[in-house]
Amino acid sequence: MEETASAPGRGRSGRTAIIVIALVAALVAAGLGTWFALSRPAGTSRADVVRLDKHRVIVDNSMNLYDPLVQQFSGRYSNAISEKAGQAEEEKVLSQDRERIVRESQANRDRLEDMADSPALQDQELAQAFNRFKDQYSAVIAYNDQLVINTSNIYRSVGGPCAALHSSLNVASESYAQDYVKSADECLAALGTAKEGADAETTILLTDVETVIRGQRDKQQEVLNSKDALERLSKSTLAGVALLDINDAFAKAQTTYEAATKDKYSKIIESANSSNSEFEGVLKKSLEQFDAASGEGK
Repeated sequence: MEETASAPGRGRSGRTAIIVIALVAALVAAGLGTWFALSRPAGTSRADVVRLDKHRVIVDNSMNLYDPLVQQFSGRYSNAISEKAGQAEEEKVLSQDRERIVRESQANRDRLEDMADSPALQDQELAQAFNRFKDQYSAVIAYNDQLVINTSNIYRSVGGPCAALHSSLNVASESYAQDYVKSADECLAALGTAKEGADAETTILLTDVETVIRGQRDKQQEVLNSKDALERLSKSTLAGVALLDINDAFAKAQTTYEAATKDKYSKIIESANSSNSEFEGVLKKSLEQFDAASGEGK
């Protein structure tokens, strides 16, 4: 009897233990789900996070459109200037191609502003990651906007009035010194105008070119100021020797500019990519939390 009486008791004890363990597990699961739910601001849904992530991908992919747009603008505008198509054609190319880039930039800014209104950003971690993403991608947009200004300013000056100095003038002409001074003054005026709105790196390039042109211009002015034929010959010879070094000076300025702009662009892109990876990771984490809370992650 004792054995038969004790058997059901042990059975009840075992069932009780199982029930308690199951109850604890259920409470823990419910508690975790409650913690995920309570830790997330009211009004935030999984759909908001999914939508925000889709917009992130769109903004990231749209950055790839800048390179072909800028290259098209650069090529068409350079041809219009070098072929002396005339100011009307130059302005047409500038207006059409630049407008495409301006529209793309505005579309990207609008996308970032739309993302900033997402209810998902009530989550502090998501908001912090997004703010960095927005700052870095805004920097990419601003860089490309500035690139259009830099490119057009360089072509209008270095590729415009300044190009004639060492391509169109006849060195053997009696009026070479006079022609050079006149063209140099036009070039220097164009370089001065080109600095307006240019960034620091482009301003340095234009200043370097300006220094070379001004130095050569002053030497040709000395030829014009000569008091006699002998002095004129001497000054002309010195100016001619100095002219031989002008290509090296231009090449140095160009190399310095290319290195500086490449470094600047690389840092901007690196920061943007880093912020994108961080933002993507935080979004993924948020989605995993939603799935865990709803049981979808099991």
